[in-house]
Amino acid sequence: MKKVLFFAAFAVFALTSVNAQDSKFYAGVGLGYATAGGDVADDLSGGLNINFLNLGYRINETWGITANLSSSGHAIDESDSAVGIGLYTVGPMISFPLGNMTWDVKPQYGIAAGVIRGDDADALGLEDVTWSGNAFVIGNSLVMSISKGFSWSIDVDYVSGKFTKAEGPGGSVDFDDDNGFNNFKLGAGVRYNF
Repeated sequence: MKKVLFFAAFAVFALTSVNAQDSKFYAGVGLGYATAGGDVADDLSGGLNINFLNLGYRINETWGITANLSSSGHAIDESDSAVGIGLYTVGPMISFPLGNMTWDVKPQYGIAAGVIRGDDADALGLEDVTWSGNAFVIGNSLVMSISKGFSWSIDVDYVSGKFTKAEGPGGSVDFDDDNGFNNFKLGAGVRYNF
């Protein structure tokens, strides 16, 4: 958690210290598919990924800062329950012009939260348990302008993370190993440049 707060403080500092330069702020949303992998994904299927909020601030044409809030849902095989994994990530953004498009590379670090929902999870008492941990994301976006202010993006991200703690009505438990998760996310998004 301290690392995430450090990155958030760094992002705020960077945003406020460069506001005299010509820069662009954007906000966007996205939708796509996420694979399921890692130790916690033995019985999980790929599922829907939603980028609820995709923020970016361009310091110049090459460098910027990005922050994202996303969630993916994965059905549990032979069950009526599903696992949800939410991510809040921040990090630098490096942009490369490709003709009339831009390729944004966005390595990010953040916090992860996981939940299980459904009748089977409720019967086992897992509905009130939340897993927490951290994650590293290698984000990639191909961005093309649609019209003044609006852009669309094709997003391909790799997520690697680990749950380190579970909290529920009976207290909390720290994990040592065998709780890693990873996935590839493929999606499309829309941004508005301010």
